[in-house]
Amino acid sequence: MFEIARFLRTINLTDVADITIVAMIVFALLMVLRETRSPAAMKGLVGLAVVGFLLYAVARTFNFLTTTLLLEQFWVVGVLVFLIVFQNELRKALTDFGQVRVFRRLFARGGEHIDEILKAVRVLSRQKTGAIICIEQRNPLKAIAETGTVLDCHISEELLRTIFITYSPLHDGAVVVRGDRLASAASILPLSEATNLPKELGTRHRAALGLSEISDAAVIVVSEETGIISLAVRGKLERQHTPETLREALLVLMDAKKRENEPDPTSEEV
Repeated sequence: MFEIARFLRTINLTDVADITIVAMIVFALLMVLRETRSPAAMKGLVGLAVVGFLLYAVARTFNFLTTTLLLEQFWVVGVLVFLIVFQNELRKALTDFGQVRVFRRLFARGGEHIDEILKAVRVLSRQKTGAIICIEQRNPLKAIAETGTVLDCHISEELLRTIFITYSPLHDGAVVVRGDRLASAASILPLSEATNLPKELGTRHRAALGLSEISDAAVIVVSEETGIISLAVRGKLERQHTPETLREALLVLMDAKKRENEPDPTSEEV
């Protein structure tokens, strides 16, 4: 008992910080692997680690130099086995970590994804293929994306056109664009309850307007009947867009978003 008390008195802030960091790392790994599809492998690795620790303790107690040296180097093999067994789970965790807003903004590219969207909209409009494309701004659209089929892939003209082809299983619904990635397809949008909409506007336009009323998303609509391009932003529906005017409107929204995310230089102390 006295030995334990004396040991506790020797612990300083550096030791506490060291233990906290290790605990956070272990906790993060457990969170990554909590839904692993290899529970047996996980149990095996934990069991191997426990056995190795016990053997190491015994070797140090009885001064088995060769065994101690071998076990001290064995952790490298354990790390390699861990990386090989759980490579899929670790890849998914790194992908999710890379989608954190601060990293998306740090490594954000130019408007290449906007160009791909506009190319698809031009063709869809010419072919009179109905489409709804929701571009996420500051307000997250995760809940909307999860109502459809999660994709999380790069945006391309060909992919967007394929999704909205009439016989595609994903065409009935909206796609959600997050940054330069296509988050989901066939997502369900809330319908606007506005009563002053023109009668020629159907469910597709009402859904686009509904999302724009509850978020700052920019929602592009291509009419299936007329091929007319519309843009819903902040509860307002702008019709009769061309790909050129639509590009200008989207770039203005992106520029406004960028300015709002930048710190105000006038608020800094001189």
